[in-house]
Amino acid sequence: MDFLQILDLPVEPGGLVEWTPVLGGAAALRADPRLTSYNHEQHLSDALAYQRQTGHTGGRESWLGVSIDFDEPLSIPAIRAALTAWIDRHEVLRSHVILDADGGGFRRLSVAPGAVSLKMSRIGWYHESSVLIDQIAGWFDRSTAPVRWPAYRFATVGREHSFTLLFAGDHSLLDGYSLIAAVPELRALYRSAVTARGRTARDSAAPPLLPDEAVGSYVDYSTAERTSADAADRSHPAVDEWAAFLAEGMPRYPTLPAAAPDPATPERPEHAHGFAVGGYEEGSSAAADALPQQSYYALLADDQTTGEFTAVCSAAGTTLFAGVMAALAYASYERTGSTRFRAVLPRHTRHELQWQSSLGWFVSLSPFDLDLTEVGTFPQLAVRASAELRRGRVAASLPLLRVAQILGTTDTPQFVVSFLDTRTAPGAAAEDAGGARVVRSHRYADDEVYLWINRTPGGLRLSARFPAELADDVRGYADAVAALITDVAEHSSWHARGLV
Repeated sequence: MDFLQILDLPVEPGGLVEWTPVLGGAAALRADPRLTSYNHEQHLSDALAYQRQTGHTGGRESWLGVSIDFDEPLSIPAIRAALTAWIDRHEVLRSHVILDADGGGFRRLSVAPGAVSLKMSRIGWYHESSVLIDQIAGWFDRSTAPVRWPAYRFATVGREHSFTLLFAGDHSLLDGYSLIAAVPELRALYRSAVTARGRTARDSAAPPLLPDEAVGSYVDYSTAERTSADAADRSHPAVDEWAAFLAEGMPRYPTLPAAAPDPATPERPEHAHGFAVGGYEEGSSAAADALPQQSYYALLADDQTTGEFTAVCSAAGTTLFAGVMAALAYASYERTGSTRFRAVLPRHTRHELQWQSSLGWFVSLSPFDLDLTEVGTFPQLAVRASAELRRGRVAASLPLLRVAQILGTTDTPQFVVSFLDTRTAPGAAAEDAGGARVVRSHRYADDEVYLWINRTPGGLRLSARFPAELADDVRGYADAVAALITDVAEHSSWHARGLV
């Protein structure tokens, strides 16, 4: 499934309707004693700092979403029923976190299932995709800030024989795994609503209806994570791992020089702890004068090549994830000469069955530091990368913000590599062929580089965001990684390459 910046999303023109969640009747968000996750606290702190700096709550550019195409006419009653059912299914969409009036901390407000309805606004008919996308992107940017509820929105674009459903939610509510699961859920809920109205949906390949049992609540998970993390101290093994990693500073993209500390840089505002934490689209609030980032997408390897590459990794006793990290490291070595490859990796925390289908931010971070010296073959490097990934699990067992509090540091991750395998998601092949796409907001940052690598039924896909001046370099790096993966797939190691 493609992971696209919203302004790069292809959507066929049609009639745009915006859907806003509202509280109906006497319903109101009420005090909820459950705690806030560290990810949410960090993200909301940065948003509040941004609000104090600029006076704006919109324009946070920190949302994630999906775009789903349906090969049938839009039923307004059915889509309304499907979306409200989805809101009832995931408690995080019926919960909100605010800063206490005295500024002493955060508190949660929630509402029961059935309390949220949808306000429908017909915007108009669009004949040009670019104008349509500009409207949708602007609306999502303005209305998904985490400082207010609801920090999410829906939109539909209807045509005579088809329609597109779009959803965007602030990162505090969800991660990339959430969106992969959201696509089959929203399809199934819409099919159920259509069927309930006596219509027959046309897509016979749609996934089965959702099971009756409830999914786990990210609000409950947040309390459990917070309680455990608050009990941690300097003796926690994750702290030692991060302390050793941070002794050399946070890693930067291989061709960006290490940044020297600037003694003239003012301290960050209160509540802005300085860490970018998270899943698909991590990041702290950007400075008001930061430049817009560029995006790049590539198919690093098709399904056959990726399968052959995976077989080499398996024969060495490693995984595709380890092989990808080894390829990134070696391509970096070829381009820079450095025998160290350092990055920060998002790692999911959905370790219990109840969280598998939950909407929420179930992501921690881990350091990755791969030494390429005395490596003679690709399998050797892949084995070494696998060991580094295992070591990183320890560091990911504690939220990075909690680590920062213990260590008293404010280093910010700037080079992040995310890996996902989405082949097991229901309907993955059809979605990968263009039936659905994960989307993200555009982004403003001067030196962050993020690489998302996704194993899909079609192969190994890359999505990247980066400063404009790195455009040629990132493309060249992606080409080098793709060439290396193909080389390993064909020869089971490097072929006619200089070894470290």
